Amino acid sequence: MDYFFSQILMDLQERISQEVPEITYIDQDLGQLGQTGEHERPPLSYPACLIDFPNSDYSNLSGGAQLGAVPITFQLIFDTYSQTWHKAPKQVIMKGLEYLEVEQKLHKCLQKWHLDYFSPLIRTNVKSQNNNDIGLRVRQLTYSTEYEDYTPIDEEYKEVVFSFKGEIKD
Repeated sequence: MDYFFSQILMDLQERISQEVPEITYIDQDLGQLGQTGEHERPPLSYPACLIDFPNSDYSNLSGGAQLGAVPITFQLIFDTYSQTWHKAPKQVIMKGLEYLEVEQKLHKCLQKWHLDYFSPLIRTNVKSQNNNDIGLRVRQLTYSTEYEDYTPIDEEYKEVVFSFKGEIKD
């Protein structure tokens, strides 16, 4: 694929599925959390991860090329709850906090990860959301990256590489 967003979505899905196998459903965020009735759970396999690319900013490079500054959100959705109050048995508390271990594993998988077409991912924000009416715990992690978009440049412009095999004399 030549389009940045398509390619990075597929690469992120592959990376997460390999590095965080606890996450059983990885998809782009198409509003799945809001596509249910009042007290129904979304048709996802849990834990789930929904990926989105909100509000990218662009600046000009040269010849029509642009530099894209892209935030990427990862919504982690968990369906298990266990007590975490201070008087609960320790093993019950640990069970209730397992989602945070998956979140940390996802962070380790993503932080500073990159391929040759985008800069390293850097975490910029984490938000928590409780969907207690349907029994879900949602954590949203936001990362930023940048990429150079040369697709608008005419085909007549080609990248040229110069090499020098001699020596410079004084």
